[in-house]
Amino acid sequence: MTSVTEAGDLPLSVRDYGGGGQDVLLLHGGGRTAEDWDPFASVLLENGLRPVAMDLRSHGASGSAPWSWSAAADDVSTVVDALGLSKPIVIGHSLGGMVAAVWATRHPECRLAVNLDGHGNPTRPDQLLGMDEVSADWAFAHLAEELEDMAKGMDDGLREIMREIDALDLFATYRAAQCPLLVVTGDLGSEYAMLFREPAGQAWSAGFAWLKEQLAQLDAESPLVTTASMPTGHDPHREDPEGLVLLIAEHFEGFAGLR
Repeated sequence: MTSVTEAGDLPLSVRDYGGGGQDVLLLHGGGRTAEDWDPFASVLLENGLRPVAMDLRSHGASGSAPWSWSAAADDVSTVVDALGLSKPIVIGHSLGGMVAAVWATRHPECRLAVNLDGHGNPTRPDQLLGMDEVSADWAFAHLAEELEDMAKGMDDGLREIMREIDALDLFATYRAAQCPLLVVTGDLGSEYAMLFREPAGQAWSAGFAWLKEQLAQLDAESPLVTTASMPTGHDPHREDPEGLVLLIAEHFEGFAGLR
């Protein structure tokens, strides 16, 4: 079932899967739509939750509008209010995971926010773990060039979103969380290095190692942020939806009634 609500003049498309119990709002990744959640939503339904997915602005059947993290979080609030969702668990994938992290900085009443593999790209040479300064500068320049070439194949809306992703200080966002936040990383993320020529691939691998190190430090420092990994690629909600439900239940007692 799909319904449409309004954020000012912006239509927002919503996919309500039905069910009872705890409300769960699902936010898809960049270039995808609410339907991306169908396999995971089925597992949530089987475990007594009520999943709802929305098309983010400029995606799917939702209207097109300039992208900002604040505006995207406001869209989430609009859907929550319009559907009467009660303190929903907010789970996002990739771009949607970053929106979920921003949501966590604004809603202390939220029971749980989850970012599934929403990390962006390395944006500075010092984010390349284990490389000396000269090598990091050289490799990062090649990575930045290849990423720019990839961006040329995107439409204007996605290029705008990529610029906003690069500008977001994600770890500062995590540290500003006001509610429990789970950050999940696919263990196969380093395989994205194969998409690049060398030394850009080496830069990507070093950036992924830096990310994992930073997440481990964050987990140790923050009482609200928990980090975890799954033996999947970028799409844990589609590659292993049952395993993802169990992972969330393992870290947050009572989720889907599982332990």
